[in-house]
Amino acid sequence: MTQRSHTFFAQDQVRLLQGRLQLSAAFRAQSFNLENPQFTPTGGPYEGFSFSSPPTAYTGDGSAAYFFQKTGTKIRAHVGNGYRVPSLYERFGTYYSSFGYSTYGDPRLRPDRSVGGDAGLDQAILKDRLRLSATYFYTRLQEVIIFDFSGAIDAGTDPFGRFGGYRNTNGGLARGLEVSVAAAATPSLDLRVAYTYTNADQRQPLVENIIRSFIVPNHQFSFLATHRIGRHLFVNFDLTTSSDYLAPIFNPADFSSRAYRFDGLAKADLGASYRLPLSDFKALRFYGKVDNFLNRQDYESAFRTPGAVGIGGVQFEF
Repeated sequence: MTQRSHTFFAQDQVRLLQGRLQLSAAFRAQSFNLENPQFTPTGGPYEGFSFSSPPTAYTGDGSAAYFFQKTGTKIRAHVGNGYRVPSLYERFGTYYSSFGYSTYGDPRLRPDRSVGGDAGLDQAILKDRLRLSATYFYTRLQEVIIFDFSGAIDAGTDPFGRFGGYRNTNGGLARGLEVSVAAAATPSLDLRVAYTYTNADQRQPLVENIIRSFIVPNHQFSFLATHRIGRHLFVNFDLTTSSDYLAPIFNPADFSSRAYRFDGLAKADLGASYRLPLSDFKALRFYGKVDNFLNRQDYESAFRTPGAVGIGGVQFEF
C-alpha cells in the first residue's frame, strides 16, 4: 500500500526595538492521500472494509523573547500544537508468532494531537561567565496512539478480532520546571548542571488505579564538564541520573499489564577528542568515548542496560 503527503509551511521572524524584542510565528498544513490498499493473501481481517485517508493536519507555533541589555536578563515564552499521523503499520500491522497470525493494526486510528507551552527566564552574571536559566513547561496530550495489551481491546467485540494492539487513548498531562546553571569556571573549563522536575499523569489509566505516566521519572539531574588541554585536546565528562519510575509489564497468563516500580538510572560517560590541523581549512579529529565507563549495572523496564561501551574514530574536516 502507498500513502502520499503534501506539506505547506510558512514562518516569519521579526526583530524590534534594536533587536531586544524577538517574535516568531509558524504555520504548517499537511494533507494525506492513502491509495486503495491491496492485501496478500486475500480474505484477511481487513478484507471488506473501506479505508479513508488521515485528516489534514494544521499546526501552529509562536514565540516571543525580550532582552534587558542593562541587566543581562531575557524573558521568553512559547506555545504551539502538535500532530502525528498514524503510521501504516499502526493502521494495518500484522505479525506471525507462536500464537499464530496476529493483527495489531486498526485502520480507524485517529492521529496523535497535543498542545504545549513554556515560559522562562535567562540571566547572565559575572560578565557572562555564569548563566542561570529557569523554565516552566506544560504539555497536554489530547489524544495519542498506544500499543496496548492491558485487556482494553476485547477480541469478542473488536471488528478485527484483536486481543491487543494499537488503539487511541486520551493521553495525559506533563508539567514541571527545569533549572540549569552554566559556568566558565576557568578559561579552559566549562561546567553545566541541570535539574528537571516533571509531574506527568494519564488522563485515562492504562492500568487500573494508576494515573502516573509510565517511564517518565519525577526527577532528573545532569552534569557536564568540558576541559580544554592546550589548543587541540578536549576532555568531556557527562553524568545523568534519574529517580524511580513506573513501567507496564505484560502478564501472558491473563493477557493484561501491571505497573511495576523500577529504580532510576545513573550513567557516567567519558570522552576525549584531539583536532590536528593540516592546513587553514583542513584538519583531522581523533575522538573516543566510553559510555557508562564506571560499568554500573542498571535495568530499564526490567531489561539490563549495557555495561561499559567504547567507541572511537577519525573525522576529516575540509
